[in-house]
Amino acid sequence: MYPLRDRVLGPLVALSLAFGLTTAHAEDLGAITRALAASGARDWADAQSYAQKSGPMAEALVQWQRLRAGQGNWPEYLAFARAHRDWPGMALFYKRGDALLRADLPAADVIDWFGARRPETMNGAKALISALNVTDPDAAKAEIARFWTSQPLTEPESDNFVALYGADLTSLHDARLSNLLDQGEWQAAQIVLPLASSDAQGIARARIALQSGAAGVDSLILALPEALRADAGLAVDRFRWRVRAKMPELARDLMLERSTGAEALRDPSLWADKRADYAREAMRAGDWALAEKLAAPHFMPEGGEPFIDLEWLAGFAALKQGANDRALQHFQRLQSGVSSPISLSRSLYWQGRAHEAAGQKDAARGVYLHAASWQTAYYGQLAAEKLRQPMQPALAVPGVAQDSLPDWRDSDLRYNPVWQAGVWLLAAGDADQAARFFLHLAETAPPEDIGRMARLMLEVHRPWFALRLAKAAAAKGVIYPAAYFPLTGLETKPLGLPPELVMSIARRESEFNHTVSSHVGALGLMQVMPDTARAMARKLGEPFDRTRLTRDAAYNARLGSAYLDGLRERFGISIALVSSGYNAGPGRPARWLNDFGDLRKSADPIDWVEMIPFDETRNYVMRVAEALPIYRARIMGRTAPIVPSFDLTGGGMMPVPPQPAIRLAYSNRPPMSVRTLVHYAAGGVLAEVLRPSPVVEEVRAAASDPSASAIGPAQPAHAGATATR
Repeated sequence: MYPLRDRVLGPLVALSLAFGLTTAHAEDLGAITRALAASGARDWADAQSYAQKSGPMAEALVQWQRLRAGQGNWPEYLAFARAHRDWPGMALFYKRGDALLRADLPAADVIDWFGARRPETMNGAKALISALNVTDPDAAKAEIARFWTSQPLTEPESDNFVALYGADLTSLHDARLSNLLDQGEWQAAQIVLPLASSDAQGIARARIALQSGAAGVDSLILALPEALRADAGLAVDRFRWRVRAKMPELARDLMLERSTGAEALRDPSLWADKRADYAREAMRAGDWALAEKLAAPHFMPEGGEPFIDLEWLAGFAALKQGANDRALQHFQRLQSGVSSPISLSRSLYWQGRAHEAAGQKDAARGVYLHAASWQTAYYGQLAAEKLRQPMQPALAVPGVAQDSLPDWRDSDLRYNPVWQAGVWLLAAGDADQAARFFLHLAETAPPEDIGRMARLMLEVHRPWFALRLAKAAAAKGVIYPAAYFPLTGLETKPLGLPPELVMSIARRESEFNHTVSSHVGALGLMQVMPDTARAMARKLGEPFDRTRLTRDAAYNARLGSAYLDGLRERFGISIALVSSGYNAGPGRPARWLNDFGDLRKSADPIDWVEMIPFDETRNYVMRVAEALPIYRARIMGRTAPIVPSFDLTGGGMMPVPPQPAIRLAYSNRPPMSVRTLVHYAAGGVLAEVLRPSPVVEEVRAAASDPSASAIGPAQPAHAGATATR
């Protein structure tokens, strides 16, 4: 018997998900569960046999897994791509299918297979070029040029491509050489070196030496004519070499020299990360003019983290110099290039600061009001605090509150094939794969449908997936507080700390998935390192059991909270110090108190947070701080003051509230009964899936397993945040 993937999610909850599927799409729950279990074990014969007994969705899911594993023929790949092009995980699927392409396949099939994609392998390129030669020779020539100038190849592949298409490549060798070196593919560049022009060869030899660490770099550069020494690609490699050689002053000088335009930088993104690092170093040193000089000429396209960070840095540095108009221009440009509440409120808050510094009170109030409309975001809360605005009542919704989200039951979402695939995966007990389908669908779905998927995940007690979906909705400008700041039951545990603090930390650490482990070894709900957990268990007088860290959420919460309590004893209740100590280790905030001043006394808390040198920790502090007042309100069941500056400095966290008050605020709705599910079901769908089945009985028995966690089970996954404790 194949093991069930998720033994705790019983049919009493999961089978309700079939509601909305037509009778023609009904599946046999026992058969689809066994089909997916066999598929997970790579027993394709059994998987297909069970899938055929279940129905078309089971067959499609098994085929999706089988083809992604490379077990299929070309017609199967083509047929599946035509039917399910919008499914998740298709990058691996296409990689497997591309390996089966041949030049003699029907041209229309090959062109249909690629669609808007372009090949990344020699095999795929030859097949597409051959097909395009039949239907559109000009497009074939364009594909030859694209592939040759962009894709690294082995020497045999390169020789083969030249033999096939050499007549179309003569004018492209220099571009290929330069582009490969931009990608850091110096070994592949060496292969094409003899085919390039003499000038391109000279530049390339110097670049290859810089990238490979070979000797004689200076001689190779000096041997170039002066005009060639100014090559933008060579400048990129000289910059990277200086960075690796730990020559920051020389690297900064070269960056400033080249920052006259996007072409002079070759590709602005190749400089962006170090540009931000150097600008922040200048900022922390108090050299605001240099910080702005480094950050402002970034030439990055709007949107994306580099643009957001550099435009903000330039504006902040200008503001610190008293150049309010220049600062305002940077913050306004930032606003024009972003759409999420976090980034929009950031741009607007700092516009308000620039107006305020210029004495423009009415203008400042206007943008603060705009920023404060996003009260779930750090800068929106700072703006609300400026205006002394009360919390929006919708943020204080108590309990699990899934009813506050759009309902999936009567929506057209039910007829979306990707939704249906996720539904059946969830019904079969594979919540992780189900979430993969829902999160993929969320990339293109409207926020209302994302809210419906988040509601479903709350209903089946998977708050970590509900939270991830709510983040996707937030990125599109819509906030669902019940899913974005879910209550999980953790807030009812007597941990000796303000529950909003524990909830805010756990939300950031694991998204409330108590089974996760990070790449550095942090484990469970609060991402506790094993050595730290052992020390905290000793402190609490509890036995240490490493396996419980990812199995027992309450156990992990007790140990993580004990560590958190130690940070509060050391730093007081400043959320900036406590959360940065939890993320980066207590030695870091202790050092920053010396470097940036004591925000508990006189240092500006907002500036202090911006000075944190680690991007992850700075973002961590902001995300924890913004969650505090929302959890404070949700736990109490009424609005709470929005006082982020107070929280940052250590005056805002509530004392531990009495347990009865918490219990009143907590209203976790139990799973739906079979009777309720049947009431919701359409036609004969649930009659089909609720029929007696050994698998159903096994799941039902597992649902009453007393070893299950009090906060809820889940499948192992990788943690979204890294802990360094």
